Amino acid sequence: MKIRAWLLVTLIVCGLAGTVAAQRVACVGDSITYGSGIADRLKDGYPAQLQRLLRQYDRDWEVGNFGVSGATLLSRGDKPYVRESAYNDARAYNPDLVIIKLGTNDSKPQNWLYQGDFIADYSAMIDAFRGLPSKPQVWICKPVPAFAVAWGISPEIIRDQILPLIDQIARQKNVPVIDLYTALSGQGRLFPDNIHPNAEGAGVMAKTIAACLLGVRFPPDFNGDWQVDLEDLIALIEHWGRNESALDLAPVPFGDGMVDANDLAALMEYWQWRLYDPTLLAHWELDEDAGKVASDRMGGHDAALVGEPLWQPQGGRIGGALGLDGLDDALTTDLAVNPKDGPFSIFAWVKGGAPGQVLFSQQAGVNWLMLDAVTGVLMTELRGAGRVSNMLSSQTVIADGNWHRVGLAYDGANRTLSVDDLPVAKDSQAGLAASSGALHIGCGKNKAAGSFWSGLLDDVRVYSRAVQP
Repeated sequence: MKIRAWLLVTLIVCGLAGTVAAQRVACVGDSITYGSGIADRLKDGYPAQLQRLLRQYDRDWEVGNFGVSGATLLSRGDKPYVRESAYNDARAYNPDLVIIKLGTNDSKPQNWLYQGDFIADYSAMIDAFRGLPSKPQVWICKPVPAFAVAWGISPEIIRDQILPLIDQIARQKNVPVIDLYTALSGQGRLFPDNIHPNAEGAGVMAKTIAACLLGVRFPPDFNGDWQVDLEDLIALIEHWGRNESALDLAPVPFGDGMVDANDLAALMEYWQWRLYDPTLLAHWELDEDAGKVASDRMGGHDAALVGEPLWQPQGGRIGGALGLDGLDDALTTDLAVNPKDGPFSIFAWVKGGAPGQVLFSQQAGVNWLMLDAVTGVLMTELRGAGRVSNMLSSQTVIADGNWHRVGLAYDGANRTLSVDDLPVAKDSQAGLAASSGALHIGCGKNKAAGSFWSGLLDDVRVYSRAVQP
């Protein structure tokens, strides 16, 4: 009880703990940063994987890949990074954080002739980035291991000479070090050519770097609800003083084998933090005050306004809203979700509506969420592929002039209709019929008269998982 009481006091004291702000990250390096040898480097190179990890915390993290194959840190090397266009591009990127991972190619015999310049050249690069208008924080990395001599790269020079120099530079320039060498030691299986990591190895790099940038080894969302809150704190309290790797958040990058004050401090840095949900395919907040486009907060599926919908900056359930006239107003998107492919969910706050009107439909498909044409109850025409499939209707009328959050979720076996985060109808439906058209918001599948929504829409979300009420 004493420990619990102390933790609750700590919670009160730390209630105003800071959170990690999203930032622009420039990844500077050689072919390992570039992603050589990875089939889809733009998706699976370490900078791309790093961005995905960081965006679990905030969608606005942005990571740029400025790797150059064969590049050296040494300015008298056979391919100096500072003479490459990527160097200028990285500086023009105006980053908030810079990750430098160079040194592997410097171990080649023709380059290591100039080893006496290594500290000075590295210091000059650090100073050049620190001098940018954005005043970025610079991190330097210990190179990943080389598991055999290849292309002249020397495992021994990296291990015995370059690693100690990296530590010396860190002390002299007061820059933090990310130890990629230790993180990948003994992981030769992840290096098909003994020099370049595969996609899994790049993932280890990304996780190690993300942990250092964020100060935690993994998101402190222990129950998987995409937010850091009291339930996660209770989980930490219940395992206090125990060796529980699933809760060992800090110190980075490897933890200390114990749930303790380090982990509590790390969790509090993210207290009440809403994590970015990678299953959130699109999120139209509908908070604009003008224009013909509704922005997708996830960035990929801005919706076009059809007709003359009216923005209501002060009239939404959460911020602003969009008013539709029930005649020809709607939104069209390029987001195509095939029901046959598996779990999905769609939600929106709505106010108004009338029998027969449609909230969500799929072009050349069916009406996903609508009001029954006779009774006005919430229903879906999205059905299974078999002969015994049918529509799903609730007994709930939402056209009562109040705000309601309505949703449809499918987990691969069951359909669920919800109103105000409570299930109002559910059934089993193994396998839904295929449909590949883009989603419409606020009108029927064919934009037929009578199918256009009359009322307000707010905070529309589409997920690639079943969000159960």
